[in-house]
Amino acid sequence: MQFVLMINEDESAYAGPDGGALLEATIAGHMKLAEDLVAAGVPFSGERLKPASTATTVRSDNGTVTIHDGPFAETHEELGGFYVIDVATLDEALAWARRIPVPKGGIEVRPVWQMGS
Repeated sequence: MQFVLMINEDESAYAGPDGGALLEATIAGHMKLAEDLVAAGVPFSGERLKPASTATTVRSDNGTVTIHDGPFAETHEELGGFYVIDVATLDEALAWARRIPVPKGGIEVRPVWQMGS
């Protein structure tokens, strides 16, 4: 079963004098996680996203569609990236999600609704 592990983080954690070092450490953590997924034989994909300031949102309200600059999420966290993994159970997906390096934020784990199912 496929699960999406959505990385919701506070981008401000990477600001300030220690921000660059924290970003480097976080990226190194993601590289290690990818190596571990490969070593465990877990099929996966994933991408890092550009900052939330580059987002554009298409919103729909009962047939009226508008376009807005920014993510316009009701949160102080932004979607920073994601992994799509293929594991047998939610417990396995949660175990991998716990290993995702996020200095300040959370990981949303959601099953993929397979097209045609």
